[in-house]
Amino acid sequence: MPNSISTFKDLSAQFTSHFIGGHRYKKSTTCLMNIKQQEDETLRSYITRFNKEALSIDEVDDKILVAAFINELRKGKFLFSLYKDDPKTMSDVLYRATKYMNAEDALLAREEKPKKRETQEDIR
Repeated sequence: MPNSISTFKDLSAQFTSHFIGGHRYKKSTTCLMNIKQQEDETLRSYITRFNKEALSIDEVDDKILVAAFINELRKGKFLFSLYKDDPKTMSDVLYRATKYMNAEDALLAREEKPKKRETQEDIR
């Protein structure tokens, strides 16, 4: 019969090839060393890319995550703050990054408000 399995050996071979062929292998931690924050890339975007890659690695050590993240982070105030007060865990890095991004957003919003007022006054 076409498309049928006649022996247990055939069934075992089909089963094995189906599940092994579809198995996704986890990446090694060295992949993290290739994730570098680009010159024009925001901290949010870098964190998103880094976390996506970190999730594809099996049993990664927290210290390796922190070291890889900091190593490829663009120079600036946030990197300086991490060097100044060394984070122990990736959760600590992400918490501090969130606080830093929120502060940046608040400062940007504050800078944009006077520009809008000036524009409205110019119209009058």
